Amino acid sequence: MTHPSGGSAPTVIVIGGGHNGLTCAAYLARAGLRVTVLERRDILGGACVTEELMPGYRCSTASLVTSLFRPEIAADLDLAAHGLEFIPRNPSVVALFPDGRHLSLGSDERACVAEVAKFSKADADAYPAYGRTMRRLADHIEPLLMNPLPGLARPLDPGARNGHAPGRYGSADAAAVLRDALRRAAELPGDDLPMLMELLTGSAAGFLDRWFESDAIKVPLVIDGITGVDASPSMPGSAYLMLYHMTGVTEVGRPAWGQVRGGMGGITAALASAARSHGAVIRTDAPVARIVTRDGQATGVVLASGEELSADAVVSAADPYTTFVRLMAADALPGRYRRAMENRRFQGVAMKMHLALDRLPEVRGFPPGLGPQHNATMLIAPTMEYLEEAYADARAGRPSANPHIEATVPSVLDPTVAPEGRHLMGLYIQYAPYRLAGASWDDIRESYADRVLECMEEYLPGITDSVVDRCVLTPLDLERRLGLTGGDLYHGAMTADQLFFLRGGTGPSSHHTPVEGLYLCGSGAHPGGGVFGVPGRNGAHVVMSDLDRS
Repeated sequence: MTHPSGGSAPTVIVIGGGHNGLTCAAYLARAGLRVTVLERRDILGGACVTEELMPGYRCSTASLVTSLFRPEIAADLDLAAHGLEFIPRNPSVVALFPDGRHLSLGSDERACVAEVAKFSKADADAYPAYGRTMRRLADHIEPLLMNPLPGLARPLDPGARNGHAPGRYGSADAAAVLRDALRRAAELPGDDLPMLMELLTGSAAGFLDRWFESDAIKVPLVIDGITGVDASPSMPGSAYLMLYHMTGVTEVGRPAWGQVRGGMGGITAALASAARSHGAVIRTDAPVARIVTRDGQATGVVLASGEELSADAVVSAADPYTTFVRLMAADALPGRYRRAMENRRFQGVAMKMHLALDRLPEVRGFPPGLGPQHNATMLIAPTMEYLEEAYADARAGRPSANPHIEATVPSVLDPTVAPEGRHLMGLYIQYAPYRLAGASWDDIRESYADRVLECMEEYLPGITDSVVDRCVLTPLDLERRLGLTGGDLYHGAMTADQLFFLRGGTGPSSHHTPVEGLYLCGSGAHPGGGVFGVPGRNGAHVVMSDLDRS
């Protein structure tokens, strides 16, 4: 391979074989760069992975469903040809209530309106208008999310190396982007501007109170504002994530939670296959011990084995704390920047459970046997107050006595993930604070798992007796197994002080760092977390632009 400007193609090391690292590697390799991906585990995927956590059961270890992953990335990299298959679910969510009633939401607007009308005629009338408003506002902020942002540290110098962030904003500086965003916001019709400002700064509960009267519809919507976040629905800043999730594949008024055939690892398997097809080298069991810098320039990495690899650029898909504190010498970074990374908030609040079942679960309020509820994520969080009380437990340093639970049975739509005649259930549980008061997750893991099943019995009678095996992953386990600092699924809090220009890198773009030749491409970079792929894609574009100009 040759570099477009002549000579050998530049070499790039990508740290981390999760979905963003593999996305970045695939784009770089497709552009003709010599790429090596280094993954510390013996399996690729990061938090977007399928593993046999119980004999015969193929579990989506951390990420359970998909909505954010960008179709542009799937098309660019021809991921369908590499085996990626999305399975639509309709309904995609079913909210369960203690009295046996339920609310199903999916892609059919008329069906959604009828479901909401069971609880409130006024809310049923409001739901389509709410959905169209959220879609319109999501489209408005999408350019800010889908492109690298210029950094705040200094204006871009179009003539300098590391001086160009490609995309919509070209060589504009941060002030110019802010002016453009404000100008476009001022042109929003009607009440869109005040609603946008409330979504960017306000609480999810407060925003939904504008639209709806019944908790039956508020709860399924508010979940997207608090999932994985150390916040209650009433806390300022929680509204933003509802809007963030609306930039993905959506239904009438909420994200469309879909399924991947073979588990969520189907995404990263396809990305790895695409990267390899363009010449990328992918190594597992290759933990990076240190990023090597010389004279302020990243020159490669040293593996835990002692092997040293050199490169023209190093791109980290690991979280910022791992990248800058664990993998770099203290004197390799400006002191203020390192202190900022040391003090960045990584507050995991979720745990995962995987249940091997000997039968299809029964659901209160539905006839026995297979039904539409089994296609969906079944949501246990009957009221907004229920969520507030669950968060109050977490603030006191204990897991929620009555947690918010999302239960998915992927084996219904994809029998390949469980043995014949058996079923697999994946559970997302919140709030489970990373730091406990007067207890250790290693001591209470299994007893708390018992409590979760006890809570589920009210909604899924007999679920405990149907469990033949289980795997419980606390925030501490997610940190140990997947390298998520603090068990934080987003690689750092998705709060106003860690979003947009303030997330990830510094210098010319949101993917640059204070070290020449070192870039970020993980969820800790702009625009943020979730199985999105955009940090990886945009990080690759920044690297390609820099190396093409070097």
